[in-house]
Amino acid sequence: MNENSLSIIQQFKRGCVDSLPIVMGYIPACLTFGLIGKALNLGDLEVFMLSAVVYAGASQFIGVKLLAAGTAAPIILLLTFIINLRYLFISMSFSRKLGSNCSSFQKGIIGFGLTEEVYAVSTMSRKNIERNKPLTVSYMAGLELLPYTASLLSTWSGILLAEYIPGDLLPALNTSLYSLLIVLFVPELLKSRKSLAVFAAASLSSWLLHPYLGTAAIIAAMLIGGWAGGRVPDKQKKVRSEAI
Repeated sequence: MNENSLSIIQQFKRGCVDSLPIVMGYIPACLTFGLIGKALNLGDLEVFMLSAVVYAGASQFIGVKLLAAGTAAPIILLLTFIINLRYLFISMSFSRKLGSNCSSFQKGIIGFGLTEEVYAVSTMSRKNIERNKPLTVSYMAGLELLPYTASLLSTWSGILLAEYIPGDLLPALNTSLYSLLIVLFVPELLKSRKSLAVFAAASLSSWLLHPYLGTAAIIAAMLIGGWAGGRVPDKQKKVRSEAI
């Protein structure tokens, strides 16, 4: 085995190891999704395919409820599109972290599995492990494969166990995903004034605008958060300007 092949395997293994916290958060959340889908009297295949094809957290839960209510397909697609616009901003930020040798096809595959949790872990890995090196395709494959597999297996387990798990436990199981996001993002927020500004502006605006805009408040919050982050100078840039 040559050195290049060994490096690819090592990067893949590192991605798999780094993905374990994500897997632990996805198991109860996707189990809940399978339970809710069955509770809404949807077919097993319908619930499973929503998890396999949509793979976007909140969009899955909203989509399954709209589908069970008999909502027209164009309305479901439109609402899902609006909610998932947050991934446009995530992808724009993430694209700069990939190596230049990553093909468009590979970017498309990576983009499908790029959830908020994967984005958070890959960002921390770049800072703490890879330093200034770009993220590799093999690392991202390891980081995304196990969470996606866990989401499918957990969804199917939820479908099979729907008759045996009390509905009162669903809210408790579903909080795992929010807890995971908090654990992943808070340490990074505390390291940067810019990140804190984005977080504070986006969360506050989302809370204030949600009664008036509904799910569209997510998009408004992202724009407001981006604007707030742009108003806060980077520490490095500030030091550089003072030195000049």
